[in-house]
Amino acid sequence: MILRVRRLWDSITEPRHMKAAYFVLYTVLTGTGIATLLVPPTSIAGELGQPLSVAWSVFWILGGFGGMLTVFPGWWWAERLSIVLMWAGFAIYGLVVFSLHFTSSGSRLTQFGVIVFASGVGYIRWLQIRKYSFEPRGT
Repeated sequence: MILRVRRLWDSITEPRHMKAAYFVLYTVLTGTGIATLLVPPTSIAGELGQPLSVAWSVFWILGGFGGMLTVFPGWWWAERLSIVLMWAGFAIYGLVVFSLHFTSSGSRLTQFGVIVFASGVGYIRWLQIRKYSFEPRGT
């Protein structure tokens, strides 16, 4: 079993630890999208309707799942598309949260800050992979 795990780990091109970290983050985003689709946050969905919750959750599912599929093989053009889908979900959710900050009771700035932070993580990945369509391979 340990040999299989080691072979699998060795089959990932460098930087392995970064790809594994992004894979985990894309998995979390996919799970968050599924959870939001199945059980939308009532404080937000109730205020602005179900369609917006469905929209941002679908973007997260597509972006997260696409990122999971593309991060290890180095299909950067497709991973960038996944990041754009992820950003679309964050943009919708961020606009909803930001508008609710001014139209409902309580502060939504913490939520908004976390959304901006998560979008920034995607931006860092975008910067890492922006130059090529596929990951350059050593010969």
